[in-house]
Parts: sequence; C-alpha cells; structure tokens
Amino acid sequence: MAKLTPLQLKNIKYRLTEQVGSRGDGVLLFEKRNSGTVEAYYKYKQQGKESKVKLGQYKLTRDGHGFSLAECRDKAQQLANTRRECGGDLKAHLEAQELEHQKKQQELKRQEELAESQGTLSELCENYVSSLYRQGKKSARVVEGAFALYVQNPFPNLAKSKAKDITVEDIVTIIRRMIEKGITTTSNRLRSYLHAAYEYGMKADNDPREQVEHGKRFFIEHNPVSAVPRQADFERVRERYLNHQEIKRLWNDFIPSMPNRSPVFGLLLRFMLATAGNRPEQITLCRWSDIDFERRHFTFIERKGKSGNPRKRVMPLTARALQILEELKLITGSHEWPFSITGKAPLKVTSLTRRVNEYCSFLEAEAKAKGEQAPERFTSKDMRRTATNLLIECRVPQEQRFLIQSREDGSIESKHYDHSDRLPEKREALKRYGAFLDKILKGEATKLVDLDQYRQTTSRQD
Repeated sequence: MAKLTPLQLKNIKYRLTEQVGSRGDGVLLFEKRNSGTVEAYYKYKQQGKESKVKLGQYKLTRDGHGFSLAECRDKAQQLANTRRECGGDLKAHLEAQELEHQKKQQELKRQEELAESQGTLSELCENYVSSLYRQGKKSARVVEGAFALYVQNPFPNLAKSKAKDITVEDIVTIIRRMIEKGITTTSNRLRSYLHAAYEYGMKADNDPREQVEHGKRFFIEHNPVSAVPRQADFERVRERYLNHQEIKRLWNDFIPSMPNRSPVFGLLLRFMLATAGNRPEQITLCRWSDIDFERRHFTFIERKGKSGNPRKRVMPLTARALQILEELKLITGSHEWPFSITGKAPLKVTSLTRRVNEYCSFLEAEAKAKGEQAPERFTSKDMRRTATNLLIECRVPQEQRFLIQSREDGSIESKHYDHSDRLPEKREALKRYGAFLDKILKGEATKLVDLDQYRQTTSRQD
C-alpha cells in the first residue's frame, strides 16, 4: 500500500488509507466529512472485527487546525505499538487508561480541595480565639493579642503554613525569639495558648458546629507544643498583700488622693475587700438587678476554672457591703451597672488597674517628699490575696474560704454544687471576716479567737 501524499489528502473525495508499520499492524485512515474537514483514524482488526480509534482532525492547510500528515503517522504508529504491547483489544486498553486518568484527575482535584480546606496556623489561632469569644472568656482579647504580636506578625511564613505541618522546631523558634528579647513569663503564657489552640484544632475537625462556623479542617495528628517545656523559673508567683495599716489607709485615702477620678474606683476596691476578695471581673459585670437588698445577697456568673463552664454564684452582703452599694446608688443608681463610669458599659478592670497604679505613685511621691522609704507597690489583683490573708488570719476554715471566694477545691461538690444553698455558711464566715475587717479599719487590736468559741458566741447572739 503506497504512502499518501498531502496532495492526495487535499483532493480526497471520501476515504483514503495507508499501511501502518508491518503487515497486521493496521492502517492509517482518513475520512472526509460533509463539512469539508478530514478526520484521521487508526484502524485495526481484533478477532476478525474492525475497530478504529480517532486520532483527530487532519490539517488541510499550513495555517489550518489539526495534525499534519507526519503527526498522524506518528500517532498511528504509537497506537500500533501500544496494541502490540497490550496484547489485546486496543480500544478496551485505551478506555481503561482513560478511566484511570479520570480517576487520577478526580483524586488530584480532591487533594487540591482538601489542601484548600486545610487551615493554616494563623487560621487555627483565629478560630481558637473565636471559640473563646463565643464562650465569653475574658482571656479572649489577651490571647488574640499574643498570637498577633508573637506569632502572626513576626512569623508571617509560619502563620501561612498548614497547622498540621508545624513542627516542634517551629514552636521552639517562636518561643526562643521571645526569650531572646527578654520576654519570660509571657513566653510561658504563649506556649499555653498555642498548646490549647492545637488541642482545640484536633477536636474541631469532628465538631459540626465548628465546621458550620469556619468550614476549615486542620487534620492535626499530634500537638507539637507538648514537646516544648514550660520554663518554671519564669513564673513569678506574687506574694504581695496589704498589711493592716495599708488596708486602713487604702480604704480612707484612695478616693481623696485622686480628686479628679471617679469615686467609683475607690468604692469598687472597698466592695472587693468587704466581700472578701471576689474578683473584680465578676463584680463589675453585676447589674443592679443582680443585687437583692431584701435578702442581702448578690449574684454573678463565674467563668473561671478548668471546666470553663459558666456557674452561678450567690454571695451574701454584709452591712458594710450594703453601705457601699447605698453610696453607689447616689452615683450610678440610674445606670444598669453599679460599677460604671459612663453608664453605657461596666467599669473596665484595666481602668481599675491604672487607678491603683496612680495611687501607688501618689504614695511613692508622698514618701519621697518626707524623705522616707517608698512603700512596695501593689496591684488590684493583690486585693484578692489580701482578703485571703485576712480570712486566714481570722481563722475562717479553708472550705468556707473557697465558698466565699468562688474557688474550686477539686471535689465533686465544688464542681457541681450551685453554692447558693450554702448561704448560711457564707454568712457565718463573712460575719467573722467583717468583724475582723472592722477592727482593722478602726485601728483596733486584731485579737484572734478560737473558732469553736467564736461559733458558740455567735450562736448565743442569734
């Protein structure tokens, strides 16, 4: 069978063929369509039955579309070789190849979609922070700021990496940078935030709500932060608490020492002491509607603790605490919150921190003017430790101290009990604490009494 020429194909009427390879390898077939185009095929016989495989359109002109004669011959020869190698039906072999190709393409697309859905380290941090906000955690803003300041901003490439690909060495690099800059205690805090974020990420993949909220999956198999040790010597456990003289002066002089500041700050510090050191974050969020003047108690929601679950706490009000609230009524009685400066929102604890810092500066300046040694500074957080120390001094049992200060002792009762039904115990403890505080504020000697003797005395008075 003679070889075809471009001229023959240009003048093709219907069909032309030429032999491919040796005898039995099949033929190269060209067929003209009604549209004028010419299609090329590889035709062969399989078990006495003719089959053909389309090669494509033949290029009739130099600038036309399709394959040249030489390209059609190469394609036909390749198919003839493939037919010989597969030892069977070429068409079935090609269909199987095409099916396999489609499967690979589908798998590639699935992998690409999976990679697109996989969250980065930055997205892991952001989603974890969102979960903290959703739970009403007061630490949410602090954690968000720490991630931005120490992870996302200084390590943009790491932040863009898949969270599952972050290694222990990457975490070490982040923490090491902080330590090299002299950031010690906060480096431990960031480590705990990252560890918690990875723990969250491992659970989030199976949490339908998280999928609805963010649509990201992390596929984290292990927590890379677990292998990075916490630096124990970086933890500075504060032991500062106010002595009796400092308590008396703070009570009497805080408000007068800052005439340009709202007296609400000073009344809040007094209320914290009067209620035996409950946290300012809890107290400031209380509304007037949370205070029952008739039953002499107030209610707040406790969110601190390992469980993280909101818990109702009911705390009794002493006569001194009620007196402070009466003073507050004259200032914020028309507001929603007793402890509010603007009336539009509760007082911010950070603002209280600044006021206490100003008071400490006032004491230092006063001591310097008198040529005396400056007193040790303290913070608003030290009020709770101060109250704890007073509770210990007046020998309130630990169980009752935990009740009053909303602490959990790890017991089943502490974990699940509502605490509101134990008001009598709290009142008894606060009565003793209040008497002790009263002596301090009056400058009287604070003689301690035996607990059994105290209970006998109070029972006779009742």
